[in-house]
Amino acid sequence: MSHVSPDFDLLLRSPVFPGGSLVSAIFDRDVTRLSDRGGASGLIGDRWSDVCADEMDHWPGSVIGIDGRDIQVDRIVRLDAVPAIARSASRKKLQNPDYVVIGRDDVGQLVFSADAKFSVETAGASQVSSDALSALMEIGPIVTDTLGALDPDARVTDGIFLSPDYSLTHYMMSRKRGYRSMSVDRDQVVLLPITALGFVKPLEASTLIPIFATLDEYNLESRRSLLLAQYYFRLARAAIGCWNDEVASLLIPKQRPDLDLFAVDAKARELATTATSAWEIIEQWDAQAETVRRQRETINVATALPIVNRDLREKLEKAAARAGVENPPSLNKVRRQIGSWFRDQLVQRFGPLMPPVADFAATLKGLSMASEELRADFEQVTDRIIAEMLEESTS
Repeated sequence: MSHVSPDFDLLLRSPVFPGGSLVSAIFDRDVTRLSDRGGASGLIGDRWSDVCADEMDHWPGSVIGIDGRDIQVDRIVRLDAVPAIARSASRKKLQNPDYVVIGRDDVGQLVFSADAKFSVETAGASQVSSDALSALMEIGPIVTDTLGALDPDARVTDGIFLSPDYSLTHYMMSRKRGYRSMSVDRDQVVLLPITALGFVKPLEASTLIPIFATLDEYNLESRRSLLLAQYYFRLARAAIGCWNDEVASLLIPKQRPDLDLFAVDAKARELATTATSAWEIIEQWDAQAETVRRQRETINVATALPIVNRDLREKLEKAAARAGVENPPSLNKVRRQIGSWFRDQLVQRFGPLMPPVADFAATLKGLSMASEELRADFEQVTDRIIAEMLEESTS
């Protein structure tokens, strides 16, 4: 396959892919849902942000061509490295781009946003518009001091998106309308070169990719195609999501076990002995993990806090008024604190309940009885926790 077209992966069609083609598999809702249980989208997005940051480190002092203009870049300011800006923008419901580029064209100094977008179809022009950046700069010194000194006549212009130069980006840019099409002007997209191996290799669990790609007989191609590598990385993260669901505590929902790649690798290889495709490995694993997920949800219902938000809010507001506290803790924060106490009491009695549980019915009955016992003291404990939190908020 020495003369394979660079966009050959767009043409791949096979029953091994959900929907019958690689492109449909990439956008398949179940693939996305299960892979994101293993954090796939976040990891891909973070990796692309790192690639963009490395690229933009070389921009200052160079000339870049954007929308038919040559721009001499003076400096790049990475806004996503300043958490306080993101918090301020969020409070005011403003867009917060990843970067601000400060440079010059033949008219003078100009300032514009740049946003890293691995999936170009998710880009929206408003995210990098001149109006959005101007509004962000009006927040005050927290933004303007970060940007540094600007010329009095500096122009704030519409910005750009940084996307990977690979087959799917080109496919999206060629689509004129409908779902899964690009909604920004082509001139606003700057394509950065990337290879499949260069992008995927640093990602956690990328070593699992060959298990899935080999079963589908696409291992060699996945080393050259970022689209294939992305698909099989998503399956690898879906496997991790299923593994997490199978082994995590039943009683402490947000507690995640340390990732054991050897265990995930072993089970994926075991399932591969009977599966006819990589996707079937995930379907089988998902079905097995669903039993544990249902047990976890059943326990969550049986051990839910015996107070609805409306009643808790009323209790908090009355306690704050009696204590003369004008800015009490948020309802969510109070509920989390009370929930933590409630769960701690159950964990002390039953432990974290790591699956599999030998006699789930008996365990559930015991948890339900213990929860009823705790409800007897719930009112008094709730009042105590609220009082303590109000006192902390004024100290």
